[in-house]
Order: sequence, then structure tokens, then C-alpha cells
Amino acid sequence: MKFILLVAMGLSLCWTGCQKEVNEVALVESSSEITLKTGTEEVDPCEVIWDLRAGQTIDVGSVIVTNDADNIYVTFKLDYQNQDCVDDVVDAEFGTVHVWVGNDLSLIHNGGNSRPAPGQMAQQDGGAQFDATGLTEYTFTLPWDQVNLVGVEDMCNKDLNLYVVTHAEVKLNDCDGNQVGETETGYGGPEDGPGNSWWYYGIYTVCCDGDKPPQAPFCETAFAKGEYVFTTGKKSNPEKLGSLGLTKNRWGWAIELTEAGDTEYEIWAGAGLNDTGKGVHVGTLNVSWDGSQATVTYIMFDGYCLEEVHLFADDGKPNTIAPGQFGNTVEFDPNDNFYEFVNIPLVDTDDGSVWLIAHAVVCNNCD
Repeated sequence: MKFILLVAMGLSLCWTGCQKEVNEVALVESSSEITLKTGTEEVDPCEVIWDLRAGQTIDVGSVIVTNDADNIYVTFKLDYQNQDCVDDVVDAEFGTVHVWVGNDLSLIHNGGNSRPAPGQMAQQDGGAQFDATGLTEYTFTLPWDQVNLVGVEDMCNKDLNLYVVTHAEVKLNDCDGNQVGETETGYGGPEDGPGNSWWYYGIYTVCCDGDKPPQAPFCETAFAKGEYVFTTGKKSNPEKLGSLGLTKNRWGWAIELTEAGDTEYEIWAGAGLNDTGKGVHVGTLNVSWDGSQATVTYIMFDGYCLEEVHLFADDGKPNTIAPGQFGNTVEFDPNDNFYEFVNIPLVDTDDGSVWLIAHAVVCNNCD
């Protein structure tokens, strides 16, 4: 039978006193030695450790989970030793290992109602796999943008549960180093998984005791904050700005230029209902207009980048809030933290003003 190790852990993210030296990118073998502490010894508060059980009852090792501001680390470790070679089994080694991490267990294969298929969960958002044949220890390093996080705004919310499902094939070896029987199935974690086939999972809570708390990965709609809103709704105009009357509640701002010169505007992401208290200040928009042409520059703060930009620039007031209809569109692959529209034709033909809407999709997973 297969030895499948599934650990679902609702994780409490932590990094104070739990620094790990990781010299490679995600899904690399850990180069640092991990020492398990048992009994009355003090355990690093950033680590959660579960038993790793083969064949439902054989304790063969541990799964260790920890995190810092950038990554979550899931370590598989076998410590099964039988030096006396009782029952002709002396030690164990891994085959393929799989992991899935997310805050909603129903999003995993089989909806969390029965044991997920390891190969399928590894292909989902939040999943990964590695052929660890012959190894007794392996660490997945998962950046936060690879974790399946849905509707998470505050990574330090004490009520946030991150479920980590880990699977491993484990091979038992005899006294001569040959495999005993078929690859075994095992799981780690203190909770019984539902369904007809046995499996375990655990729940881990996030640790946020540092100067740089983990930030939930996002890609959000962003606008440069001008003097006009699109909406007619009072709740979506908390600063009582001018309204273009284009929608009831959709958020976003427009810029009116009444004279040539250089101006600067804040770029806000995720500011629903035009409430900057709900959004993130992600960059600056610089505008230089000489009366006939405009140069418009998006400059993102460190840690934020542009996935796409849309620019409306016209003499007449905007009559649409659909960014794809603004007339100037650029998509980035890979994402960038700077873009400049140079010498966009923009002439005031009626001695009134000209208008801009600077829209973007901004992400914080920019590596």
C-alpha cells in the first residue's frame, strides 16, 4: 500500500525567534539542520510539529511548519530508526512528497470531505510537489503568493486558520538496505480527516511578532486620486468630491487639469467606496502637461508593481468607467514598478479643462 502523508495544518504564522537560513527558491531542499525538541525541552514558538504516521499507527517522523514575513516553510523529516532490526526493518526514506496550503479546506481536491488525491492537490493553487526519493528530510519553501489565500486582508488576524495538507510516500528498508514490502501511506497531524479513507490534519496559527508582518498577496484595482469620483452614492463619496455621475457605487477617481504644469497624485489600490482607509497607498502618478501634450508617469513604491495600466486622456469629461475603453493600455510580463506614457496628445479646445483617469492593476508579489 502507498504511504501517503497528509498534514492539514491551520497555521499561526510566526517568525520571531524562528529564523531559517534558506538559500534557494521555493521547493528546494533545506540546507539548514533542523533539531527536533521533545519532552520538557523548550520548542521554538514559531514552529508547530506533528507526528508523521505510516500505516495509520507507525510513528516514523515529523512534519514541521513555520514562517517568516516572506515564506511559509513545511519540513518533512523521518527519524524512524530501528538499530536492532526488529521485524527486519531498520529505517525509512521518502519517495514523492506533496504539499497544499490554504485558508479554506473546502478548496482542496475532494473539498476537504475526504482524503485528497496528492497529485491533484499539488496541481492546485497552494500546492507543490517534489521527488524526494532517498531523502529523509525535505523542506518546501512557499512564498505567500503561492499560498491559497481567499478573502484574507489581515495575515495577523488571530482567527485566521491556514490548513496545510502534506503527503509523502515512505519506504521502509530492511537490515540490508532493501525496501520492505510496498510503499506505505501515512499522514501527520492531530485531527482525524473525514471520509472513508483515514488521514490526519492539523491547524496552525499565524505568528506576527516582528517589524515586518506577513502581507497577504494581492493584485488589486488602483486609481490615481483626483478631484472627482465616478459615483453618485453618498456612501461612496466620503470626502464629498465632485461627481461625474457615471455609476452608483463603483469606486475610482478622475483628474481635471485646468492649466499647464506639473502635478502629482497618490495612487491607491483596493480603496472600495473611495475610502482610502480601506485601501493601500501604492505609488505616485506624475503628470506634466504643456497645453498640447501630456507625459504621465506611474511610479510604484517598493514592494508593489504594475500588472497593467489604462489611461484616459481627453478634452471632454470621461463618459465611461471601463478601463479597457480608456484608449491607452499597456500590459506587463513580468510586472514592472515604473511606466511612462510620453507625449500623449491632450489639447484644451474649449478654454475649459482636460481630463485624465489613471487606472492600474497593482500587485505586491513582485519577485
